[in-house]
Amino acid sequence: MKFSRPLLLVVSILSLSACSRAPNGDGKTEPSSPAAKAARAANAEFARLQKQGADATAREITKIEYPSTRSLMRASGIDAALGGEAKADAALQKLFALYEQKSRVFAAELPGLFNKRSGGGGGFGGGGESGYGGMAASTTTAGMQNEAAEQTWEQGQEAGQSSGSQTTSTSNGSSTTEWTQDGYANTTTYEGNLPEGLKGKVTTRVKTVACPDASGKIEIEFESTSDLGSASGSAQTKVSSKLVQHLDDDANFIDDDMDSDVHVEQTTGSGSHVDVSDGLSTSRGEAGSKVNGRNRNASNEDVELAQALAKLGRFAAMQALDSAKKAIESGKCVKLDVRSDPAKRTGAKPNTAYTLFAEPRAKSDGAPTRGTVKATLSGEHMLNPRDKKVPADAQFDYQNPEKKDQSATIDFEARSKRGVGKASLQFDTKKGGYRIVVGGGDPVNQVVCDIDHSFVLNGKLFGTEFSGGMDGTYKFVRTPNIPGLQWKASGTYHIDLPNGPGAPGTLSIKAREATTRAGGIADKNAGYTDVFTLTPVADCK
Repeated sequence: MKFSRPLLLVVSILSLSACSRAPNGDGKTEPSSPAAKAARAANAEFARLQKQGADATAREITKIEYPSTRSLMRASGIDAALGGEAKADAALQKLFALYEQKSRVFAAELPGLFNKRSGGGGGFGGGGESGYGGMAASTTTAGMQNEAAEQTWEQGQEAGQSSGSQTTSTSNGSSTTEWTQDGYANTTTYEGNLPEGLKGKVTTRVKTVACPDASGKIEIEFESTSDLGSASGSAQTKVSSKLVQHLDDDANFIDDDMDSDVHVEQTTGSGSHVDVSDGLSTSRGEAGSKVNGRNRNASNEDVELAQALAKLGRFAAMQALDSAKKAIESGKCVKLDVRSDPAKRTGAKPNTAYTLFAEPRAKSDGAPTRGTVKATLSGEHMLNPRDKKVPADAQFDYQNPEKKDQSATIDFEARSKRGVGKASLQFDTKKGGYRIVVGGGDPVNQVVCDIDHSFVLNGKLFGTEFSGGMDGTYKFVRTPNIPGLQWKASGTYHIDLPNGPGAPGTLSIKAREATTRAGGIADKNAGYTDVFTLTPVADCK
């Protein structure tokens, strides 16, 4: 196995900002700014890397990283400490193979380390013999690290923990997630210590602002630090990348909008080697690389390799942003409240008319998101407007199913610069009943399917008929057949459902007449009261 110097690949990466033309509103093409061209080229290159997969991308990065690292090893004295170029070359190949192995294990472990709802899973395909460089290994796990951190952040918010930190260590290294109200970060570290005397460590940190602000801005920071050491030398490659993008009013990232700043610093124990930066900013109108410093031992090729790593550092941040986008689109940044008038949606009469109010709010500050809301109806009967985006806050008119025992669901989706909000409402004309329970001398535990019409509660001794509705009258319709004893009772009742139909409540009775007659003696107890509990039951028949 031998890594060659990838001059053609470097030239290809450094020319990503090649000229292009953007379509205008008439479908014709017109020149755009150099920064916008570079942003489109970067997005196209990122799409290519995504399509080819994490493993192929890691090997592509390693083709640049390997000769760059070998140059550092020679300049730092690591080659000499290991016994010459051939032994140093073999040791680095062995270390890169170990990095690949560890990055693959972390890719499988990361989802399960912090997300208790996941069983874990890998992030890329089968391995080869080439190995991964430290930067390449960082890139393969950046998206998964960000996703694991987001899930931990979400769980913390749900548990009322606005900030926190969680660390998990395995035989392969350690991973720490930190979160606050506004964002989250994950830092993963693993080491490789070879018997040949070469020591390596890779530290990857991904930090994200959780949700877009009012302008639609989202920020990602990626940092990969690769340390090498031997008995008498040390070297480090540090790639730091910050990416800022904006969502449009439809919660999509704007392709021609990108502020990306990448810094690559390669150092040895004796001092700086190469220091370069690469900027691509559509807001500042900048696109290009800059050499901040180099020492006499750094060749022109060393500088070109560092510049190529800087551009690849941008793609690592874009990979992390892609995982953040999934969270934004899943509804974790926007709360979509939908109110209905009337409130009763289940067990309702056929052809009931509703006015629905969809009100999306940003979870971070509670502000109206603006943007649009679309409602999609599954089932019967009529929704207006249907399958059409309308400005938020939005109002919809709905008429429920025309027949009994039918159901329908309306799914709402709000889209704006603040992200995506989702909600669903269920409607049905099914009979929803209540279990009615009371204790005492003649206990009742009975399901009544329709409290709007007359019903009878049957105890062991008495049967009591209720006229139906939320308020009405009641009377005994069955009493014990005991010679010499007679009972007679009637009065009024009231049903209270404080949280609306379909929620628990009470049935209170007040006696107008309650008489027990034994022979010629009558015992009257007008004014007697009692309270029954009502618990909803579904699909009552």
